[in-house]
Amino acid sequence: MARLPEEVKSAMAAANDAFPFATCSKDQVPNLIYLTYLKVVDDETVLVADNYLDKTLRNIQENPRACFAVRDKEKGSYQVKGSIERKTSGPLYEEVQKWVEAKHPRKAAVILHVEEVYNGATKIV
Repeated sequence: MARLPEEVKSAMAAANDAFPFATCSKDQVPNLIYLTYLKVVDDETVLVADNYLDKTLRNIQENPRACFAVRDKEKGSYQVKGSIERKTSGPLYEEVQKWVEAKHPRKAAVILHVEEVYNGATKIV
């Protein structure tokens, strides 16, 4: 497991927009969505709220890998890649229930385990 560098966590905390989040089916068909509910749990884990995931959920079930991007105005873009799992119970699921506004379905917690981090084309972790 890799660790999120401080500069990536800072860029995520400062982000005002949605995060581009990509998955791929078992047949290698990519899917890219924008997520607003994505946050750092710890140095190795990122939490995503499953509110309206459709194709993304199917991809997670077929091919449990994903990546997202975040941009820092001074240092450029970062891409975080890792394995993912979906939970409908447990502490991170309960975190989604507290964190996400009640107007959303809050169906599950999607957990990304950080494996690689890039700054532009350069692998930094």
